[in-house]
Amino acid sequence: MESYLSHQKWENDAITELEITPLVSVALVMVIVFMVTAPLFMQPLMDIKLPTAIAGEDHERENVTISITESGTWVINEQTVRADHVQPLLTEKIKKTRDKYVIVRADKEATHEWLTYAIGISKKCGAKTVSIAVKRKPG
Repeated sequence: MESYLSHQKWENDAITELEITPLVSVALVMVIVFMVTAPLFMQPLMDIKLPTAIAGEDHERENVTISITESGTWVINEQTVRADHVQPLLTEKIKKTRDKYVIVRADKEATHEWLTYAIGISKKCGAKTVSIAVKRKPG
C-alpha cells in the first residue's frame, strides 16, 4: 500500500526539471550523420583531373574600390563623385595605397562604356592591377 501512495504523490507533483540528455544525444547523432553524408553531395558530376599548381601566398590587399550604379553614379571608396572628378580623386586614392590595386564594381545594367572607362582611367591614374568584381554562381 505504501508504494501506491508514493506513486500517487509523484503524479501530483509539478515537473520542475527538463531532462536534456536525450535531446543532446539525438543532436549529436544528427551531427555525425550530416558530417558523414555531406561529402557525398559535394562530388562533381564529371570526373575531371585538374592540373596542379603552386599557389602564391594569399594576403590582404590594400585597394581602391570604384562602384558604378545603373544610373551612372560613381562612388570611389564610399565617396560619391561626379564623372568629371573621377580622375583627380582616383589618382589621390591610388597614391595613398600600398598595393595600387583597384576593384571595379559595376552594376550589371551599367553600360559597357562606363566599365571600360573605369578600367582605363584606373591604369592611367597609377593602378598596377585592376579587377572586376563579380557575384559567384552558387554551386
